[in-house]
Amino acid sequence: MSIKAMIIDFHVHIAYKDSNKKCSVDDIINAMNDAGIDISVLLGNDQADAGYKRPWINSSIMPMDVNLSDEELSSYCFSHPDRLIGFTSVHPDRYKPHKKVLRAIKEFGMKGLKLYPHAGFYPNDKRLDLVYEKCVEYDIPVMFHTGIKALSWQNLKYNNPIYVDDIATNFPELKIIMCHGGYPWVEEFMVVAYSNPNMWVDITFLDYIEKIYKKPNLSEDTIKRLVELIGAKKLLWGTEGPYLNLSLFGSHGPEYYIKSQDFLVKRFDFLTEKDKENILGENARELLRIN
Repeated sequence: MSIKAMIIDFHVHIAYKDSNKKCSVDDIINAMNDAGIDISVLLGNDQADAGYKRPWINSSIMPMDVNLSDEELSSYCFSHPDRLIGFTSVHPDRYKPHKKVLRAIKEFGMKGLKLYPHAGFYPNDKRLDLVYEKCVEYDIPVMFHTGIKALSWQNLKYNNPIYVDDIATNFPELKIIMCHGGYPWVEEFMVVAYSNPNMWVDITFLDYIEKIYKKPNLSEDTIKRLVELIGAKKLLWGTEGPYLNLSLFGSHGPEYYIKSQDFLVKRFDFLTEKDKENILGENARELLRIN
């Protein structure tokens, strides 16, 4: 008896519907149901001081603080444990960041870690070495935001994927996921992904990057090349979630959430049906050891 292929959104933020109101767990579950998504990975957000809105940013869609605590994130995940999986986040400025990650794993049931270098640190910051060691010990993957920055006051230079190569080399047993195709450092992204067997890639937001930066066919070209270089088994699909509110990219609602499967995966004839199943969920199922 064959097992139905899962659809797993590997990249969901608990964003604000407007500057004062976060999307609720019901908003997320309802959008998942409408889009036929079985499981979503909810991402924590610890950008320390870089997560606070700057006073010169005149944007009605931006909250004052994009940081999200493990306590709040876990309240979403615990409410629907069969549908929602949590990834913690940490900034190296935090006191003993590895302790924060350990607590997230043990107390809040987090299954992975998301890092945001544009909040002011390089991925190879030595303060994170103990964090990576703990992720290896507990066998949880680490996601790195690469390429474009999300908030205008943050620092793009930290997002160059070349620095992730240090982590892949220094921690060969660590499961690493690079996000967003590394744009504008696409060549670096490709080389780092190809050169390290402990690497997966997340194709989330390529469609937005293509539109915002006027790069026709960026999504198709990037995904096709990644499949040729590292194989479809190493690609993960995600949406950012049913709501997006960022100072540089504006906002979207649940209607985009539904279209993403088609635009980033289903429309490409260079992918086999099995490739599409793998990218849309089966790769994530294996990586996260979901039965």
